[in-house]
Amino acid sequence: MIKADQSFPYRLLHMTTAAFLAAAFFIGASAAWHLLKGNKSSAMKKMFSMSLWLILILAPVQALIGDAHGLNTLKYQPVKVAAMEGHWENKPGEATPLILFGIPNMAKEKTEYAIEIPYLASIILTHSLDKQVPALKDYPPEDRPNVFMVFWSFRVMVGLGMLMITAGVWGLWLRYRKKLYESKTFLRFIFFMAPSGLIAILAGWFTTEIGRQPWVVYGLQRTADAVSAHGEIHMSVSLLAFFVVYGGVFGIGYMYMMKLIRKGIQEDPTHGH
Repeated sequence: MIKADQSFPYRLLHMTTAAFLAAAFFIGASAAWHLLKGNKSSAMKKMFSMSLWLILILAPVQALIGDAHGLNTLKYQPVKVAAMEGHWENKPGEATPLILFGIPNMAKEKTEYAIEIPYLASIILTHSLDKQVPALKDYPPEDRPNVFMVFWSFRVMVGLGMLMITAGVWGLWLRYRKKLYESKTFLRFIFFMAPSGLIAILAGWFTTEIGRQPWVVYGLQRTADAVSAHGEIHMSVSLLAFFVVYGGVFGIGYMYMMKLIRKGIQEDPTHGH
């Protein structure tokens, strides 16, 4: 018997933390833009400082939550983890290497041009030097997701996560040296990290949702069996309606948000009186 979604607590924590990080980077980038333009008001400095404290705390915590989520996924959806790793087959008696980069080829059932670190996948995912990670060839082709998409969306998410941790540590170092608001290189870095949280969230959901294919209910119902029987016209009209409605809502929200950012935080005239 398959129980209810075993990954819910991990997804909830992972997504909540991701939302706070996305907001922190967007706010920090807004403050960095004003600081680069010469607005060194106390309110702008406080805005920048608070966002960096949040990043410093949450980015490493998010990595730990992600590790726990990965171990849970390994237990309940091992083929997804195999796709995330681009790992096709285990060699007898050998630990699983971590593939940093490569090009998964589903037709050839291999990851071409792979750059590997020996033992590291076993260490990260099984916390041992000898246990092997499940391989894609352990499962029939019809039960595998799109390996190329899952492999690279996962790396986009993890890569941005590493940059987030770097931002927190770099900010702490500059704070210690009392140059947090003066380093133009760091301010530009935070500015360009503005969309990183949202991109990481999208990459994470691509990994999760593409990675569970071909199942809509994992191990019970395939996506092909759950597809609506509506024709192409009905589906096209409904999809177009989604685009129009969401485009309008998010478009207006985006323009208003950009207006607020350009205006910046205003000092309280009554402060200090």
